Amino acid sequence: MRKIFFLSVLLFILAIPSAGFCQNPKLAVFPFENNGQPKDSGLSSGLSVMFFTNLSKMKNMDIIDPQKVSEAIYRLPLTGGAPSVEDSLKVSGRLGAEYAVTGDYVIFGGRFRIDVRVYDVKTGTIKFIDKAQSTEDTMFDDVDKLSDRIIAALAGVLPAVPGALEVRTEPDGATLYVDGDKAGITPLSVGDLKAGMHRIRLELSGYQGYRQRVEIEKGKTAKVKVKLIRLYGGVRIWWSQIPQSDIAFGSQTISMSHFQGIYLASRFCRNVPAGDYKVAVRMPYKEESSWNPTPTWKTYSADVTITPGEVSDIYINNDLHAPDIQVGVCGECASGWDFTTKMSWYEMK
Repeated sequence: MRKIFFLSVLLFILAIPSAGFCQNPKLAVFPFENNGQPKDSGLSSGLSVMFFTNLSKMKNMDIIDPQKVSEAIYRLPLTGGAPSVEDSLKVSGRLGAEYAVTGDYVIFGGRFRIDVRVYDVKTGTIKFIDKAQSTEDTMFDDVDKLSDRIIAALAGVLPAVPGALEVRTEPDGATLYVDGDKAGITPLSVGDLKAGMHRIRLELSGYQGYRQRVEIEKGKTAKVKVKLIRLYGGVRIWWSQIPQSDIAFGSQTISMSHFQGIYLASRFCRNVPAGDYKVAVRMPYKEESSWNPTPTWKTYSADVTITPGEVSDIYINNDLHAPDIQVGVCGECASGWDFTTKMSWYEMK
C-alpha cells in the first residue's frame, strides 16, 4: 500500500504543468550607444558583455545569452549602431525578458561617461538609472560598481522609490531628461522616482527647449503634457534700389507693393519654416558700353537653407549694370529675434 501511495504522489507531481513551478525572471543586456566619436564604437558591445558577466552572478535572475540577444537584434531593420529603447523593449518581449539593460557612453579628453538604465519591459518604465564618470584607469571598477547597484535595485535592497512620471509631448519624439539624466524618447513613463521635486527637460530639433519642475508624490504618477513651440528661421531681404518686379520665395510671391510701402527701410523680414528654398527675381540688365538703351530682362535666383534659430540674409543687387542675388547668415542678429511666431512680411525697425 505504501508503494502504491508514493507512486500515486509521484505521478501527481509529474502531471503538474511546468508553468506551475516558479521561474526566475529574465534580463537582457543590450549594446550601449556611442554618443562620442565613431572610432569609439567598439566599446558598445564591450560594455554590454562586461555588464552581462557582472549581472550573471545575480541569484533568482536569468540573464539571456548575449548571442541570442544579438541574433534578435540582427532581425531588426536597424540602420546601424545600438538599438533604440523602443527596439530593445521589443526584442526583450520576444525573448521573454522582464527587464532590459540599456545605456550610452561618451569618451572625451581621456574621460569616460557611462549612463545605464534598467527598463521594466511590460510597462516600459525605468526601474533603475545611474551614471559613472571615470578615466581609462577606473572604467572597469565603475562598471563593476554600476553592476552591483543594478543587482541591489532588482533585489529590492535599495529603498523602494514610490512615485512615477508620465510625459507626453506634441509632437512626439522629444528627448526627456530627468534631473539631468537622459530618460528616453516621448511619449515615456519613468517609474521608481523618489518623492519630491524633480527637474525635467525636453529637447527636439526644430523646437524650443522646455524645462519644468515636477513634484512626485508617493504612490502616484505625475502626468505632464507639453505642446512644444516650433522654432522658425528668420529671413531678411535687402535691395540696393527699389525692385521693379515681384520676388518668388519658395512657393510664395512677394508683391512689388511690399517694397513700395517700405522703400526707405530697404529691407523686410519674416519667419519661415525650416527647409530649402529658392529665391528668384526678374531684373533688368544693360552693359554700360552698349549703345542700345533698352535693357535685357533676366531671372536671377539663389538657393537658401533656412535653419531654426538662425537669420538668413538675402541681398538683391538690382543695379542695372550688375544684377545678382547673394545669400548669407547673420551671426549677430539672432539673439534679438523672436523665432517662435510665424510672422507676416513686415518692416524691420
